[in-house]
Amino acid sequence: MNIYIRRIAIALAALLLPVMALAQEVSFDVNAPRVVAVGEMFRVEYVADTKPASFRGPSFDGFDILAGPTLSTSRSVSIVNGNMSQESRYTYTYVLQGNTEGEYTVSAAEIDVKKKTYTVSPFTIKVIAEQTSQGVAAHDGTMPSRPSLASDDIVVRAVVDRKEVYKGEPVKVTYKLYRRVPLNLENARFPSYNGFWAQQLNIDYAPQREELNGKIYDMHVIREDLLFPQQAGKLTIEPLELSVVAQIIMEPRRQSIIDDFFGGPNIQEVRRRIATDPVSITVKGLPSGAPESFSGAVGDFTMETVSIPSEVAANSAFTYGIKISGSGNLPQVQAPQLQLPASFEQYNVKTTESLNNTAGGIYGYRQFDYPVIARVAGDYELEPVKFTYFNPRLHTYETLSTPRVSLHVLPDSTSVSVSGSGVMLGGISKEDIKILGRDIRFIKLGPPQLKEKGNLFFGSLGYYVSLVAILAVFVVALVQLRKVMAERHNSVLIKGKRANKVALQRFRAAKSHMESGNQRGFYEEMLKALWGYIGDKLNISSANLTKEYVREELVKRGVVPDMAQRYVDIIVECEYAQYAPSATGRMNEVYGAGVEIVSKLEGIIGK
Repeated sequence: MNIYIRRIAIALAALLLPVMALAQEVSFDVNAPRVVAVGEMFRVEYVADTKPASFRGPSFDGFDILAGPTLSTSRSVSIVNGNMSQESRYTYTYVLQGNTEGEYTVSAAEIDVKKKTYTVSPFTIKVIAEQTSQGVAAHDGTMPSRPSLASDDIVVRAVVDRKEVYKGEPVKVTYKLYRRVPLNLENARFPSYNGFWAQQLNIDYAPQREELNGKIYDMHVIREDLLFPQQAGKLTIEPLELSVVAQIIMEPRRQSIIDDFFGGPNIQEVRRRIATDPVSITVKGLPSGAPESFSGAVGDFTMETVSIPSEVAANSAFTYGIKISGSGNLPQVQAPQLQLPASFEQYNVKTTESLNNTAGGIYGYRQFDYPVIARVAGDYELEPVKFTYFNPRLHTYETLSTPRVSLHVLPDSTSVSVSGSGVMLGGISKEDIKILGRDIRFIKLGPPQLKEKGNLFFGSLGYYVSLVAILAVFVVALVQLRKVMAERHNSVLIKGKRANKVALQRFRAAKSHMESGNQRGFYEEMLKALWGYIGDKLNISSANLTKEYVREELVKRGVVPDMAQRYVDIIVECEYAQYAPSATGRMNEVYGAGVEIVSKLEGIIGK
């Protein structure tokens, strides 16, 4: 019997496999620059994950086709937890050149896969007459004879999606680094966002080519943040400061054929500090006349009730759930107020949330669960819960309301029920037992019976001893307070004492990124921990915070040169590994080395 069942299953699988293959979605996309220079050769690649039966390329009006289309095939196999997956890529490549300024449209391209047509939509490529900066190779390949870096070869900008918002409405700020030369990032100092509540977006962007002021740059998104203004008026986003090292390739001096053969490229390093311009944001106050149920929520939301029973037993707990979903300043949304009958008891609200930080704002929900106990049996109508938010798109307040809830409370073994007229069995009204703890207690009648017990404390030996002890404690506290105030005035001492604590917090954040596999976040936190610790501990200003200066200062403080060099080597490894895909497996070793070296330095210079 089992043999027949197995044969039937195999036959069904054979029939379903072609259907599943037809149902599988085919990916067809294009990789192409959106801006190129006059005379520059570039590639346009059309990529499919399934072998096409035919390919119909676009028309490249305005461009010279130097080569293509050339088909190349690649396959990769990965095995994860014993599950093998295979991926194929079929790439049609063109090599083009634009010789005339203008903006040209590349028409649609099509492929046929299993009698179905897939299309890549038309797109535009802009051709500009770019001027070559000093220190950057021209299109003919010539190089400058001495190191030179133009003022606009490296640019950093802070771009906001809007400059006028309401209080609580998010502003997205994107930090973009434009470069025309190879470079390494030494240090970054981000703004403090005074007046804003900030949330960093964990979005990875691939480098792109962009035009800026008539020149073509390689653009990298350094970081994106969502800023929620907390006060009305004009707020300023302070500059982002970067320390970079540009690498300029020099034309080698030709001395002999042997030098030309064995000599490598002559690379000169040029250090530069760059910063964004301050960005002003105009924050408008929320309109007057907000309803009482408004508590500061700004965005676009919906509300619903969750897990409310229709019948409970007296003196037993149940949960009244309110779920608020949508987009806006969700982390700052407060729990709405419940209007419950007097015989109901409400306890601390439990909050659960699921938030997704995206470039368009914070999406998700917050759920508020109110534990409630009904003390008196009967039938109740629970009042609707109201929640008001300000909608910046409509410029108005909007109030949401839950439906009225009918609740039947059953009597338990110790309670009495309530009739429809509100009179309980036994002739006691419902209002007579609202909250027993607030009723007037019994007052004892009759003359008081007061007796003197013991001697008076005032004037005794213990009284004077207590006074002396209180005075001594006051003097000690005063001396200690003055010492603490003196230390607080010494900002250098405070930063030095807090350096190890701040470094440990950043190491914990780095470990969290390491455990989640976030390589970029791990190395960012490690660099913050290492640079921040040594800057605070040795009181080194950001202008002097370089590897050479740090090494010299550590040696001056009694650190052996090998240990000082090891500290600098860990920083260099973190900077290199931040964008190196092969460095993921080294995170554990880098983390252990960083914690160990800071602990050793704390024992030497932390005293």
